[in-house]
Amino acid sequence: MRKPALVSAVLALVLVAVACTGGGSPKGSLGAGSSPTAVPTGTTSKALASEVCSQVPHEILLRTWRGVFPGRSGDIQIIPTFPNFVSGGLTHSTPYDYTQDVPLLLYAPGYVKPGVYPQPITLADVAPTTAQFLKYDFQAPDGTAQTQAFLPAAARPLPRLVVTLVWDSGGLDVLNTWKNDWPYLRSLIPHGAWFTHVSVGSSPSNTPTGHSIIGTGAFPMRTGMADEYIRMNGRIQKPNENGPGFMVEPTLADLYDRAMGNAPLAGAIATLAAHIMMLGHGSQWGGGDKDIAITREKQFAATAGAESTSWNLTTDMAPFYTLPAYVNSLPPIDAYTRALDQADGKIDGLWRTDSIAQLSNGFDTPARTPFQTKLIETVIQHEGFGADATPDLLYLNYKAIDTIGHLFSLNSPEMSDAVKYQDEALRQLVAFLDQQVGKGKWAMVLTADHGTQYDPAVSHAFLIDIDTLTQDIQKTFDSDGDGIPLIQRVRPTEIWLNDAELKDNGYTLTQVSQYLMNLTQADTIKVGRAPDPATANATVFSGAFPSSILSKLPCLPEARASQP
Repeated sequence: MRKPALVSAVLALVLVAVACTGGGSPKGSLGAGSSPTAVPTGTTSKALASEVCSQVPHEILLRTWRGVFPGRSGDIQIIPTFPNFVSGGLTHSTPYDYTQDVPLLLYAPGYVKPGVYPQPITLADVAPTTAQFLKYDFQAPDGTAQTQAFLPAAARPLPRLVVTLVWDSGGLDVLNTWKNDWPYLRSLIPHGAWFTHVSVGSSPSNTPTGHSIIGTGAFPMRTGMADEYIRMNGRIQKPNENGPGFMVEPTLADLYDRAMGNAPLAGAIATLAAHIMMLGHGSQWGGGDKDIAITREKQFAATAGAESTSWNLTTDMAPFYTLPAYVNSLPPIDAYTRALDQADGKIDGLWRTDSIAQLSNGFDTPARTPFQTKLIETVIQHEGFGADATPDLLYLNYKAIDTIGHLFSLNSPEMSDAVKYQDEALRQLVAFLDQQVGKGKWAMVLTADHGTQYDPAVSHAFLIDIDTLTQDIQKTFDSDGDGIPLIQRVRPTEIWLNDAELKDNGYTLTQVSQYLMNLTQADTIKVGRAPDPATANATVFSGAFPSSILSKLPCLPEARASQP
């Protein structure tokens, strides 16, 4: 089995650096020329804020601010110098365009004005725009309905079904890299409204944040869905671990379904509990009913990508949704993995050079995509989505692009296969909906929740090793030997600390932040590897600062204006 990109390419080329990585000490007066491992003294939050403003573009800080929910988010925000990333794998959690820019197509002949729409928008605009199909007055906290893309309300009927389709991790950089692998999606563009400048809008760009924004029209600063992990009651845990109550804003589906007396069907077919948050809270939201929800999540897994189970709902999600019993009676994935195996003309248990069995028996291959399409078709038929004049809402997440991106990177030939399979699934789904619901009687919103990480051999990113970074902080700021760990968790864009332990050790968040700003490639490279002498002293973060100072940054008037 060929080693995934993070193993093969990085082992050979992890030390390659380019000019955009930066070098030397951070700009400004704080810590310039000091030893990267020294604890800064005399550092003030005002001076740190000035330094951050001088080094981090406004849009990056704006996305960071929108993604911080006080109390849940990390105590310190970290922004790697582009294109570096904090590595525990091929993360897509960044504030940068390559993981932020996503496609958006409104495919609904008879409902929208075909055309290309270049104005900048974010995923927060998806929910209020979807509400236009329903002719429902939905006031999104952070989004705006893109009414310019619609025919006049009097000239268009209500659709029987509105489908929101998420190509998980299928950002614009994925589509642009594999521009010949999605001909069917391209063929739909002239018949729909194609938005060319869409971003997630907040950082980090990952599953819980993206799907909550799509559903609510609100950024994580309001929803509380701030990362793959959040702090709740002093404990770091995954959103939805205790059910949908983690998300504190209602979705379009929550409000529309209730306003219509729960007459519409509302449902979601996805993989993770966090995906379901684009649908909503089910019966947990006052007056709501138990919407249809189908996931495939391994409960309490260490990561969000362990789905080696049957279609299910986790223990704390199950009370609020309906899981149709027949979904686990469908034929297994085997037929689809056999077709994938045969694609090269021989049956050998391999997809390209990769063992299908070792890839979760095919679930971590493109075979998952047609398998899930069959499930979607079955649920639509059994439940009667789009069967009457009351508009129904169905939310779909296809995860294969995301899984393959984590394993092999954006640039791998495996990603090419994933995009081709996803495009063919779109062709099949559109044909099915035309037949099942009726041509011209349904609408589709197609987008992605975020993008995918490049192979470091292509981007020349320096990998800031997450274990080394953790050890650096722990060793420098928690040497009192009391057995109480300082660090609660380190993520690609933020760090949670035990505030009491930090104070007991005589340090401040500002000092830790300045220390991080001074760290170099030599300080943060994976243990056992030698830094490139040419870039060993290049700093790896363009920004590191306490989350609490976002509202005080002189270069972020949006945050300052939000303060009472």
